[in-house]
Amino acid sequence: MAIDAVLFDLDYTLFDSEASEREALNMTLLDNGVPPTDKAITLYKAFNKSLWEMLEKEAIDLEYLRVNRFEQLLEALDESKDPKALADTYTTNLGKCGRFYPEVKPLLERLQGKVKLAIVTNGVSETQRLRLEIHDYERYFDAIVVSGEFGIPKPNPAIFNEALNLLGLSEDRNVMMVGDSLSSDMEGARISGLISCWFNPESDRNTADVGVDYTIQSLIELVEILNIGS
Repeated sequence: MAIDAVLFDLDYTLFDSEASEREALNMTLLDNGVPPTDKAITLYKAFNKSLWEMLEKEAIDLEYLRVNRFEQLLEALDESKDPKALADTYTTNLGKCGRFYPEVKPLLERLQGKVKLAIVTNGVSETQRLRLEIHDYERYFDAIVVSGEFGIPKPNPAIFNEALNLLGLSEDRNVMMVGDSLSSDMEGARISGLISCWFNPESDRNTADVGVDYTIQSLIELVEILNIGS
């Protein structure tokens, strides 16, 4: 397959966001005098998930999401803390915690120079940029588009088109989007006319009725799909 560029999601695709979020949330709650109980963690996850779904539909903006999840959490726990303070602490902690999946670095080193590489991520700029800086991963990518900077989230085609413009491929559609989210990554690829590759390590069922071109359980499978030599 002749692919000119591969766009990657960041969270849960290249970066172990589950571990990052767990560690960062515990640190944030402790730093702000809120016990990180199982109840608190479960509530946060529910509020956060609901807000991200609203963000993808562009019903709310990222700053609202960033603070409101803690507003809801503090209200549910009957805690009189400053939600903005928790949100700011969490944003920083989230950038510092966690790591890239082990197979990511060797994969990017295999692909670099053979196809153009970009990140297209929904997220807070400070968090995403800090992750890339701390782990020295910016050097692998020809373009990085963060919704918190661009102002429009996936699956809106505008954020994918911004990546193509930065790659100098605005008229090109031999581009693959790789991500774990059916609703933002795969749907975004579909409506943007890109080749979609669903990163599905847990073999989850596609219950979203979103068509995908490829499904992979390991990122290293991309080498074969792209027909990249050693």
